Amino acid sequence: MNTKAFILLLGALCVTSSTLDAQHLQATRSLPLLEYAQSARTAALGGNHYAESDVSQLYTNPTTLLYGQTVFSVGAGMRSLGKLEGFEGANNLYNASLGVAVGQHAFFGGFRYLGGLKYAPIDNNEHVKTKLRTLRDCTVDLGYALRLGLFSGYAKGSYVYTDQGSAATTMVFGAGAFFRSSDDPASTGLDFTLGAKVDNLGPRYKQSAKSSAVYAPAYAGAGGEVRYGIEGEHRLSLGAGVDYFFAPEQAASTTIHLGGEYLYHQMVAFRGGYQYDTNGVKGLSAGLGLRFKGVALDATYLAPSSTVGKSSLWLTAGLSI
Repeated sequence: MNTKAFILLLGALCVTSSTLDAQHLQATRSLPLLEYAQSARTAALGGNHYAESDVSQLYTNPTTLLYGQTVFSVGAGMRSLGKLEGFEGANNLYNASLGVAVGQHAFFGGFRYLGGLKYAPIDNNEHVKTKLRTLRDCTVDLGYALRLGLFSGYAKGSYVYTDQGSAATTMVFGAGAFFRSSDDPASTGLDFTLGAKVDNLGPRYKQSAKSSAVYAPAYAGAGGEVRYGIEGEHRLSLGAGVDYFFAPEQAASTTIHLGGEYLYHQMVAFRGGYQYDTNGVKGLSAGLGLRFKGVALDATYLAPSSTVGKSSLWLTAGLSI
């Protein structure tokens, strides 16, 4: 890849790494796919992935599947990230996952895809090729969760493929532990969930033969959610979480997630949240959720609090049996 092409792709990588809504970033991280909230509900709660989840548990809180009546869950989602000047196409995030609970055990599988921006490569003679190339990241993910009374834990691993002008692969791993105040989710009274995670741990990888080796965006964090229900008709949930990204070292930062939800008759949910990253990324979110006989539909609007960022829409659908 020549200098002009490298500069072009570096610009695209910096924009996508900042999640298209950052301003005055100290440094960018590769593989932004591994940082995005992976469900519309999580995104609406300010990205708090330490709350309970009934859709896309593998990417939010896998241990949720071990509590309640659900034994099988499948979900899929799409987030629109919009167009980028100088490129064709639009950047979108897609994911799908499933989970199966067997007694005290749960097993998960899923995949994620982030891409859609296209560019015309430049050859060594500085001629623009007519065939467009697509920038993309994708993962194939597996997970396992175990319940031990009020305590539960999980582990997961991901095979990552990335193509930002040249292709590369790597592996990342994560694990977490949770504690709940009760065995079954309560529809009346007060209960809570607390958890801690470490994720995206893996070896250095190279985007190309001439590039420097980098780490995936590894982090450790903790958070939870407090819920209060009134006779099954109303439920208010408030949650918070903190993630510390320690790799790569030059892009270390702390991310704070704040969010709340009001659920009416176990059917209609109204959500709001705020996310703040000390590296510059921040924004408000608002969402709506519908639940009916195991079917879940969620929509979230994310509004960056900077003039540079772009708003986006998250849509998630799920089925629990």
